Amino acid sequence: MFETLEASLLLLIVIGAIVTLLNRLAGHYVLARFEPIPYRVEAALEAVPVAVMITLVVPATMDGGSAEWICLAAAILFSLRLPFVVAVFAALGVLLALRYFGL
Repeated sequence: MFETLEASLLLLIVIGAIVTLLNRLAGHYVLARFEPIPYRVEAALEAVPVAVMITLVVPATMDGGSAEWICLAAAILFSLRLPFVVAVFAALGVLLALRYFGL
């Protein structure tokens, strides 16, 4: 596995890790400067996981079949009652079960 790892790929991974770390540190630095976090900033930060999941799920659903549409409907129903992470894993379980049983 490691004999196929080229120097340019390793450099890309290291640069990506550094940029990610700097981004997270900058976000922490900016938020640490606010004593109470303004409600608009807090609302925006709470919306980020949902926005990321939408950008991942919608294209897969549009290109997928009935299993993906059923999984999306299940995720919507789960998210009404369950915490976000639990709803994501429950919907993933539904998708895996549907694909296992051939739907």
